[in-house]
Amino acid sequence: MAFVRSDLCRIGGSGNGGSTWQYTTTEATSAVVADTNYFANAAAELSAGDILLVIGTTGSTPTGRISYVESNDGTTVVCAAGTVITA
Repeated sequence: MAFVRSDLCRIGGSGNGGSTWQYTTTEATSAVVADTNYFANAAAELSAGDILLVIGTTGSTPTGRISYVESNDGTTVVCAAGTVITA
């Protein structure tokens, strides 16, 4: 599945702290953050160090992962594998 810009929402950030984003998808969160350039269409908005909260599904089970933007050269966006959020 492809990145859907309307599913990415900036939820905070100011000053030198960078931004925090939430992305909601029907995909597995591991696939989203592992795919270099998944967020390429948001390269103009995302910065290295920005935090990503990725909410997805595996089958019918909601999943969560916290990650960050490792690098962004304006074209290629690379995210860290991140950590699974569990109950």
